[in-house]
Amino acid sequence: MKKSIFLFVLAMISHSIFAQFISYPAEIVGGSYNYKMVFEQEIYYPQAAKEAKAEGEIIIFFTVGEDGFGKDFKVVQSVHPELDQAYIEMMKYLTWVPGNKDGAVCASQEKKYQKLKIKKYDKLVKKRGYDQPPFPYTPYSSEMTLRPNSKLEQKTKPFYKNKEVNVYKFISEYIKIPDAAVKQGIKGEVEIAFIVEPSGRLSNFREIKGLGGGCTEEAYRLIQMLKWEPAKANGEYVRSEYQITVNFGNSKY
Repeated sequence: MKKSIFLFVLAMISHSIFAQFISYPAEIVGGSYNYKMVFEQEIYYPQAAKEAKAEGEIIIFFTVGEDGFGKDFKVVQSVHPELDQAYIEMMKYLTWVPGNKDGAVCASQEKKYQKLKIKKYDKLVKKRGYDQPPFPYTPYSSEMTLRPNSKLEQKTKPFYKNKEVNVYKFISEYIKIPDAAVKQGIKGEVEIAFIVEPSGRLSNFREIKGLGGGCTEEAYRLIQMLKWEPAKANGEYVRSEYQITVNFGNSKY
């Protein structure tokens, strides 16, 4: 009996010591949803790569810093030099939940791979309506850091059908309560955040406060119905984050 207790205590101590050294790698904010969005918006297949009929799988190593941004990108399996660089430029748009070691945020080494095909890219171009990603707002900053609201001289502006709108009024008019939320009697607030790029395109959606029942997805849909004019700082259009709360269950909705 004493031996069994001793072995049990020893096992618990060993588990506790081991748990202290578990490391968690960095994760893309929003997971595959945001990766797919950014990839489909920002990837570019250079003409030189097309002419060379360059296709295949690119593999890169990089560091995700404690600030949640990727850096020090290195190609370990190349498809074409210009296409490799285009893929890295696309990856820079992503924000990350940093790695964690012993309960503390830390930088981590990460790996990413992606198959690149010309025919698939051509279909994507037809779907999105452009080849090389456009930047209609100029001048714009190429810095990937997010500008805090306190540093903005002009905040982001939402538009619907070419008219500036009050985003909350727009939501109240176009919101659709998901069937799952209705059936489950889900009511309350969803809080989300997303980045408005200098191009006006949106990226890196994240849920701050959720409800379930498809409410977060509905909030994302509403925001993506709008066109956004990016924020400005020091006379340039810049990257900034926008946060909003969507009410599900308010009688006016």
